[in-house]
Amino acid sequence: MNLILLGPPGAGKGTQAQLLQRDCAQGFILDGFPRTEAQAKALDQMLAETAKKLDRVVEMEVDEKALIERIVGRYTCAKCGTGYHDKFKRPKVEGVCDVCGSKEFVRRKDDNAETMKTRMAAYRAQTEPLLPYYKAHGVLRKVDGMASMEEVHRQISAILSGA
Repeated sequence: MNLILLGPPGAGKGTQAQLLQRDCAQGFILDGFPRTEAQAKALDQMLAETAKKLDRVVEMEVDEKALIERIVGRYTCAKCGTGYHDKFKRPKVEGVCDVCGSKEFVRRKDDNAETMKTRMAAYRAQTEPLLPYYKAHGVLRKVDGMASMEEVHRQISAILSGA
């Protein structure tokens, strides 16, 4: 299975890519690439040259305001990189990583509302135009990116099983 996950920054593409490793073990998952139509055409050319095809492009649709809340609240364990969120996924023991036991956490400098607004504008201007491109190629499917991680995974798996 050869798959592209599209959606704005913070939509959960990376999380879903990790959950889909087995589904795409004999192919590839591109997480947030291509970002422009020129990149999409270059990818098409490369795939044609290697006799491969793109099976699906999954758009993770999101609500922009809720997405900003999702991004601004996220943080990771400084030691092992496990992801957490102020509201949606806190460590089982406050201040202690569930995976490695570290007590050090970090937030990305660009995980703030102003940066997110800039990144969303760039997504709308550059990447959103890919949606009609892939729809015209018959490979675009949409999922509710605001659903729970498990539900998004279920929706994507259903799309892939019907590919």
